[in-house]
Amino acid sequence: MLHSEGWYSLLDSKAIIAERTAGPSTGCAVDVTNLSYTYPNGFEALRSVNLTIREGERVALMGPNGAGKSTLLMHLNGVLTGQGRIEITGIPLDESTVRQIRALVGFVFQNPDDQLFSPTVFDDIAYGPLYMGLPKDDIRRRVSDALAAVDMAGFEERMPHHLSLGQRKRISVATVLAMDPRILVLDEPSAGLDPRARKGLIQLLRGLPQTLIASTHDMRLVRDLFDRAVIMQDGRIVVDASTREIIDDEVLLDQYGLELP
Repeated sequence: MLHSEGWYSLLDSKAIIAERTAGPSTGCAVDVTNLSYTYPNGFEALRSVNLTIREGERVALMGPNGAGKSTLLMHLNGVLTGQGRIEITGIPLDESTVRQIRALVGFVFQNPDDQLFSPTVFDDIAYGPLYMGLPKDDIRRRVSDALAAVDMAGFEERMPHHLSLGQRKRISVATVLAMDPRILVLDEPSAGLDPRARKGLIQLLRGLPQTLIASTHDMRLVRDLFDRAVIMQDGRIVVDASTREIIDDEVLLDQYGLELP
């Protein structure tokens, strides 16, 4: 824990310093070219996917289970590595740049319990900046700023597993915001939330300046938050259009098993 000098000294002694170069401002946040990926069991999850996302865009990935949405997202910061080319803010993603890319692309998992593993909220949020090798004062400031951004100030000493699902999802977002990413990637962000928590999450995400990319089955979330929608099926992108255009096309939604919001 950061409160415990032992943890900080241990990481510092290992000289864990992440690349923090922001990368060139190209106007292009994500550029995916001919990306394919097959899982070890032989399942072909992505098939020659091409996708370009501009800085500041909010893009929803939709489609049935197994369409390739989460697999695509996990390629954007090197969690998975397939065949093809990925550039993040103009930086090619490869073994030499993956740490730099992970400082640019913050990934929020569907289940917050996959992301929160420390005894306190403070320690969970501090982990990323600590791994980056930042000074202790900067880490504390980032934790404070991240908690304020998700409207969870004062929760520093709370135990994450004692919080509600909606609160844990907010803390998961805070762990990523503390890394100061340029791109925020979310896997099924509204899954399991009650209406009040879902509304709060939308308000939170709407106020963030980052490029937003999310996989979701929640068509109301798509309508309320995202300007652009991409539909995937069988590992391919089959539709890429403005959200308004897709939301108003009942025949199209029905074709791909999506419901009107």
